[in-house]
Amino acid sequence: MKKSETIAWKIDHECPQCGSPVTLEETDRLFSCSFCRVRLYLLSEDYFRFYLPPSESFSKDILFVPYWRFKGTIFFCKADGIKYTINDVSSLALSHTFLPNSLGFRPQTLKLKFLTSKVDARFFQDRVPLKKVIQNIERRFKLSDAVQASGPVYHETFIGESISLIYSPMFIQGSRFHDAILGKPVASIPKDFVDDLLTFDQEKDWQVTFVSTLCPQCGWDLLGEEDSVVLFCKNCNSVWEAAKNGLREVDFGMVPSKEANAYYLPFWRMETTIEDPAIHSYADLLRMANAPVAMKKEWEKSCSCFWAPAFKVPPVPFLRSTQALTLAEPHEEFEKKLPKSPLFFANFPSNEAAESIKVTIANTAVDRMRIFPKLPEMDIQIKKTHLIFRPFILVGNEFVESQGRLCIHKNFLQLGRNL
Repeated sequence: MKKSETIAWKIDHECPQCGSPVTLEETDRLFSCSFCRVRLYLLSEDYFRFYLPPSESFSKDILFVPYWRFKGTIFFCKADGIKYTINDVSSLALSHTFLPNSLGFRPQTLKLKFLTSKVDARFFQDRVPLKKVIQNIERRFKLSDAVQASGPVYHETFIGESISLIYSPMFIQGSRFHDAILGKPVASIPKDFVDDLLTFDQEKDWQVTFVSTLCPQCGWDLLGEEDSVVLFCKNCNSVWEAAKNGLREVDFGMVPSKEANAYYLPFWRMETTIEDPAIHSYADLLRMANAPVAMKKEWEKSCSCFWAPAFKVPPVPFLRSTQALTLAEPHEEFEKKLPKSPLFFANFPSNEAAESIKVTIANTAVDRMRIFPKLPEMDIQIKKTHLIFRPFILVGNEFVESQGRLCIHKNFLQLGRNL
């Protein structure tokens, strides 16, 4: 989906260099100040944390209640195929179930702020893991009549587009919790309520880190869009992605094109080894898919590689592209240089791409009754990950891969305006 077509939550922030106000979208990672022109990349230790500012009328003795916010797709591997459900929800991250279960539509109408040590408040300590929230969604999906009728779910995978913690302000007055934005009571305090609150200083790694967007290798300006997870340096021909302590270099390559009007799309190529079932080579992948091709001897020595788009696309084209490129005849060598032709930025991270491997196996395997029961315990070792740019030609409203294996509608893509 185009970024402009999604309902994006807004975040108010200040430029760390000049203090000017800046409004970001929740998926933005590249920070650009229109006043002082500084460009920085946003990093977090695990999840970004935001809060809804309380009203000035209730700004004292604030208690912040955490909610998981996540938007993404859960894929279900079933004997009759791959099912999916798209989710865009917030869910209480506490065991105190007397509090509101979600934030509702509030974050769509109010602007969020990054949680920092400047916030004078206390925070609830115990959080329900995100995994449990996702399991609840999976449980509701599995209990539907349509799903039950079509057989058991062998494996499910959550692939997230946005994951964060959002803190909603409350205060206690009398024997009730009150919303600190409207001042209205929201819940009575139970008799067995335990004050398990923390101050900000008791929690670590909550601060947002701002990293320079100058190339760590040559000092040139790195290129990317607001929601890019990968930045490019055209000066020294390098590619960088976010890591816990800054930016780390990414192995990359490109498939040369003979077409002068080619566009280049980024894909993650993950070299793997899998023991049960044994998938060690490209030939093993073809046998698993029972592909109607004449087997070549060299394919027995070619590594098994799984592919995924490095850009966000809806579930159906995502499944189609992962399957098509994983089964495509491999390129053993890629040119290590950025394309001179127009290329698209990457806004889908490599760790999320890795989560799709089991779904690709399920979508590709012919003998499902043998493969599917093994999915939950399947040990997938990723030996190498590369970002590969593949050439596409624009035909009408679709980008068509130069060898005709794959078509992707242009509305799903965001062309790099700075290149």
